[in-house]
Amino acid sequence: MIFDADGTILDTRELIFQAYEHVLSLHGYGKPDREHITGFGGVPADKTYERLAKDHDAQELTLIHRAFQNERLDLGVAYEGLHDLLAKLQGADLKIAICTSRGPNVLPLLESAGVKHYCASIVHFEMVTNAKPHPEGILKICDEISVSPSRAVMVGDSAEDIGAGKAAGVAFTVGITHGFGSRDVLEAAGADYIVDHLSEILPLVT
Repeated sequence: MIFDADGTILDTRELIFQAYEHVLSLHGYGKPDREHITGFGGVPADKTYERLAKDHDAQELTLIHRAFQNERLDLGVAYEGLHDLLAKLQGADLKIAICTSRGPNVLPLLESAGVKHYCASIVHFEMVTNAKPHPEGILKICDEISVSPSRAVMVGDSAEDIGAGKAAGVAFTVGITHGFGSRDVLEAAGADYIVDHLSEILPLVT
C-alpha cells in the first residue's frame, strides 16, 4: 500500500495554507486565496512559488516555507481512522509506504502524527529527479521493498497521485476526497476507486 502524505493520510491544510500565507505576505504579495492554493494540491512548493511569486526566486521562498513548517509541525494531524487502518493493514502483512511531493520534513511530520513506524519505505521530493505524476517515486518504493508495481496500490487525493500510480502500473489506484482533490478531479484522473474516508480502503485491499 503506497500512500501520498498531504491530504491523504495527514490533514496538513492549515500547515500548508499558513506557510504560503507567511511567505507570500512577507514578500509583498498579500495574503493568498486559500481556494487558489488548494488548486496546487500535489504540486511541489517550489513549482507553486514559480507561479505565485514570479518576482522572487522560488527555491529561496521554498526554504523559508519549509523553515516555517518545521516550526509548526503541530498543524499537521492524522486523519480520522488512519491509525486503525494502518494497524489493520500491517496485521494483514501488507507493506505500507509513503510517496510524497513534500520534502524531508515529511519525516518529522509523520513522526509527530505517530505513523512513521508503520512505514517500510518513505520517498519524498528530494529523493527523486521527477515529481508525481512521474512514476519514479513509486517505482523506487517498489524496488526498496521488493514488491512488483503490479502488486502495489496507490492511494492519493490529487490527479498527480493517480497519474503516478497509473504510470507505474500499480494494481489499482484509490482517490480520496477529504484532501485537496475533488471527486470530479479524481474521476477525470482515472482513479479506479474513489472513497470519502480512510475506513473505506481496507475492504478494497483485503
